[in-house]
Amino acid sequence: MKTRIHFAPNYFYNPTHPITIALIGVGGTGSLMLARLARMDFALRQTGHPGLHIIAYDSDFVETNNVGRQLYTLSDVGEYKVLHAVNKVNMAFGLQWEGIPTDAIPDGENIQANIIITCVDNARFRTLLAKSVKYPYQGLEYQTMFYWLDIGNSRDTGQFVLGTLFDEKRNMDREDFKMVDKLKNIIDFFPDLDVHDTPRLQGAGCAYSDKLNEQSLFINDVLVAHASDCLFRLLYHKQIQKHGAFVNLESGKVNSIAV
Repeated sequence: MKTRIHFAPNYFYNPTHPITIALIGVGGTGSLMLARLARMDFALRQTGHPGLHIIAYDSDFVETNNVGRQLYTLSDVGEYKVLHAVNKVNMAFGLQWEGIPTDAIPDGENIQANIIITCVDNARFRTLLAKSVKYPYQGLEYQTMFYWLDIGNSRDTGQFVLGTLFDEKRNMDREDFKMVDKLKNIIDFFPDLDVHDTPRLQGAGCAYSDKLNEQSLFINDVLVAHASDCLFRLLYHKQIQKHGAFVNLESGKVNSIAV
């Protein structure tokens, strides 16, 4: 049986601009992902790659029950999450990334980034986004939409899925591997994702103890580690054999999604 491999689009092999990424949500998952993207950018630049440019969206303010569970401190309470999160990585790594203190609109033409990363607990938003990016924006290279990476979780479980938004037919099958162009997105796997928008699954408590009961303290860290590694492999090695995974902290199992 041939090994199935997904190769990055042609633009990713010699990008003339930093790879643009729209990061939607900087809460428990998004704030951790932002920090890893900064590390990813630094590593890529050391190899001569133009790096990444991030535009992050989130209208939420930092609350006390976010501290420790998300990448915020007590001094951040009452301030916009996205402004503090982006300012921290900008100062630490000498970047000029952008933080927009509003909610992103699930309209692909308004996002216009090479990669969309959704770190939201709103299933309805992801369903609407899937419809809008069905025919993704194709324009200037640094605005053309190529991938959608979604990361979601419940209490002890979660998943990440990297799906394609481009339609670039290539025939590179050889004796030792089969090339896979199309990668399913989160809605392809879960067409009824809206049913997960319930207090039982998303949580409704306000106290810190409620939040810990609703969500494991480190589920976001584990998911972000796997998702960012997948993305880095795509950007650095230009190929991946896995484009997602299901994680269960309680059982300790990680089930990968092959391309």
